[in-house]
Amino acid sequence: MEDFQHVKNTSPHTSITYPSLLMWHWYFLAWLAGLWGARYFIPSLVLLGSIVFFYALTRHIARQLPEKNLSLSQGSVRLGLLCVLFFIGIQVGSAAIPARPYDIRTPDSLPSVVLGKKPVQVTGRIREVITSPDRRIKFILTDATYSVNESTHPVTGDIVWTWANRKDAWNKQQAAETPKTGQRETKKGTLDEGSRIQRLRPMVGETVSLKAKLLPIVGFRNKSLWNSQEYWQNKGVFWRMWTWGDKAIPVRSGDISLLTEWRETMRFTVSNQLEELIHTDLGKKLASTLGVTPFRDAVRFIPALVFGDRYDIPSRRYSQLSRASLSHSFALSGMHLAIVALSVSLLLSICIRRASIYELISRPKLLALAILPAAALYVWIGGGSPSLVRAFIMLCCWCTLLLFNRPQVFMDGLFWALAIMTIADPLIIFDLRLQLSALAIVAIIIAMPLVASAKAYLLPEKKTRLQRLKRAAFDIFLLSIAIQLVLYPVTIWNFNELSLWNILNIVWLPLLGMIIMPLMLSGLIVACASLAFPALTPIAETIFATAAAPIATLFAFLDDMDNAGFLAPIIMQRPDWLGIVAWYGTILSALVWWQIEGRYAVPEMFTSLYEGAPTWESKLFTAAGLPLVGDDIENQPSTQRPSDNTRQDTPATHQNRLISTPVPQSRLAHWMARLALTGFILLAFVPEIQQAYSPETRTKLNILDVGQGQALLLTFPNGKRMLVDGGGFSSRSFDIGRAIIVPSITRQHDDSLQWILSTHPDTDHIRGLFHPLAYADVQGYYATAAIPHGWNKKQLANSLKKSGIKKTVLAAGDTLTISENLELEVLHPSQNSFLEGNNRSLVLRLVEHTGNARKGLVLLTGDIELKGIEELLRSNVDLSAEVLILPHHGSASSYSPELYNAVSPKLAIASCGFMNKYNFPSTLVMGELHRRGIQTLTTAKHGEVELLLE
Repeated sequence: MEDFQHVKNTSPHTSITYPSLLMWHWYFLAWLAGLWGARYFIPSLVLLGSIVFFYALTRHIARQLPEKNLSLSQGSVRLGLLCVLFFIGIQVGSAAIPARPYDIRTPDSLPSVVLGKKPVQVTGRIREVITSPDRRIKFILTDATYSVNESTHPVTGDIVWTWANRKDAWNKQQAAETPKTGQRETKKGTLDEGSRIQRLRPMVGETVSLKAKLLPIVGFRNKSLWNSQEYWQNKGVFWRMWTWGDKAIPVRSGDISLLTEWRETMRFTVSNQLEELIHTDLGKKLASTLGVTPFRDAVRFIPALVFGDRYDIPSRRYSQLSRASLSHSFALSGMHLAIVALSVSLLLSICIRRASIYELISRPKLLALAILPAAALYVWIGGGSPSLVRAFIMLCCWCTLLLFNRPQVFMDGLFWALAIMTIADPLIIFDLRLQLSALAIVAIIIAMPLVASAKAYLLPEKKTRLQRLKRAAFDIFLLSIAIQLVLYPVTIWNFNELSLWNILNIVWLPLLGMIIMPLMLSGLIVACASLAFPALTPIAETIFATAAAPIATLFAFLDDMDNAGFLAPIIMQRPDWLGIVAWYGTILSALVWWQIEGRYAVPEMFTSLYEGAPTWESKLFTAAGLPLVGDDIENQPSTQRPSDNTRQDTPATHQNRLISTPVPQSRLAHWMARLALTGFILLAFVPEIQQAYSPETRTKLNILDVGQGQALLLTFPNGKRMLVDGGGFSSRSFDIGRAIIVPSITRQHDDSLQWILSTHPDTDHIRGLFHPLAYADVQGYYATAAIPHGWNKKQLANSLKKSGIKKTVLAAGDTLTISENLELEVLHPSQNSFLEGNNRSLVLRLVEHTGNARKGLVLLTGDIELKGIEELLRSNVDLSAEVLILPHHGSASSYSPELYNAVSPKLAIASCGFMNKYNFPSTLVMGELHRRGIQTLTTAKHGEVELLLE
């Protein structure tokens, strides 16, 4: 009875209210939808329609109050302005997108030095430095030129130069050539070959000159997948260069700012001290206690948490953190800025205890004034990364609104910050980091009233230390879940994986904020002081070791979880844009329904449950818009809704009191909110409904764009699917299976694959299969008897072990039954074939048969070359097919007019990379196919190719 009395008195549900949007907020949302329409026009129209609908609904609700009533002309003008701002946004966004200086489909538009694929001398000024895991640094060069035969030519657009394994080559920097003039300036801030600055990385403002291949940025052009070409185009970057180690050490010149030099000196000093720490007695002792690998990785993460420097981070560890829902805590963002702000607030509260100061200025305003300089300093230390800068702009907006006594600081600050950023850079709306940051703040705004209400309902508000810890843990856990729910469609679309380990944040985030980050910043101060007083170096190393210890403990714990299989990625179905709209539309509709009806209906249902009233079922259905026989909630007078005036005025009820009195709502408003909620929920199931009522009766073939490699996805009318090869690169840090293959197979589909086939074990065909084999729902793996070598062999064995399936060897004469009228014939190699390498590739023919009639739909040939083709032709099997996947990516080594005669295709496709070093497809092959009138397509030119076979 005591518990019921607590529930009845507090009525936490009615305290969950949300502020209304101001008119300029609606205008701004229309502007954002217009900017989005610069690249995605149809989705932006749906967004505009949703904005207009929700605006009309909220205006209809507001008309219940006399002071909020608008005339018809006023409402029409506002709706018109929404549409005008939408189209202005489209125009501004379209104008802001930099034009490409070349056309991929017409390579002749590229400069001759690019087509020649020869290294040229490139000179440019660094405007941005980006560090990446696995020892890679990206330098964006602007105002670039290239030199050929002693003549200099400008480069249209900026260049991204990736320098991999730079650290191993850094000691050879002194051997780099000096400028031809031989002159060395000595003024402060100017680079000199023998100066200490030469030991540092190239910095923003420097001019670098190096010899490397200049290539266009193309990316992987697959449907509904992230494309690096668009990402770099938004930054005005159209060209790329790649160097490794000491293969092309740059010549450096030019002036740099004093602040840039100071920061890089700090980073260099800390990095050196961390390297020394690993070899000290303290470091060795901690490594032996916590584990060598976890401790070394923890030390390498310190520059990432202090400077945003991810150069020494192993990508394997970063992936592990992502699967544990902790990666956000290791990438400098608004969360770290919040930690700095809270630390400053705590320090200020301890230092300033005189009440007279707060008579001059309120405590929140004083904290705001103190936080901003500290936050600005931290943004500078963090290198001014885009995430930190955006978070700082938001913080400035919030503090400014607070200083001017504005209400709704959190939501208004978000809108003001986004307005400033999108006006300054309209294309920033396409930046995933901004999207995640903004949505996370929206999630917090939505969740805070829910969390406060849940705490009042579940946790007694006692002043004991244990209760405070419980409430703090409750806040972190529920907020992290709310953020994950709001971010769900965006994260699944981009990263394709779901993590269920949010509970780890309860322990990790307080540890990071209260212990690790303060220790790191203290270590940074001591490390900087050690430049003048070297005796302080051991103290700095000790502080860093203390900060690294809990990180190493976390890594050791995650390693144990990983080895036990608890961190295996959960692969999710990727939504289309309609599903994303449906998700957020459902959230907004639920909030509107709650404001109109839910916050009154839910307490009544709870009261009915506790009192045993027989009508709660009818009230539940009535609240859902399905009135049954019984009392209808909406027919009750709105003035009789539960209010704080009828409840006992306890501290809990006082805290959760409604900030506004209930507004009488019309029956139309109730039904509009219900229909909106129901409509958006049903919208999420449109693809499934469409598939159920109009199923595809043809086989779909997707030749994925995997660069210089091959990956084919077959989807059959019965819903079964087959993956043939997965592409792959020599780089072990870029997993094409995780980045391209799995996102492709989960486009509006689950991760099930009935068959995975490997035509042969070359890297450019097999490496993309490791990730789906290990983590997707795969029924069987089929390949030739050939076995991959080295690292590929080990990874394949690990993937098969994780999946629990065994390899099935295929040979000529085998058949895989797909359905009643579809089967896959294995035509090559024969069991007694003596061929090796490419010539032992699987040759597969998809056949449709009705009775005795058999029709070849597609012939898959792997990398078979001339010897294998000759053996295949001697077997006298039927090779005819509508579509031919050209052998060996269209190589001249697989040129065979006899094969083209035997297949007699209508279409031939070569899977190859843009401007690949092998010059695939061969002009000899393409010329012969054109002479025969056979249509040809290449993934290099067209990106992903999708065909319907019939």
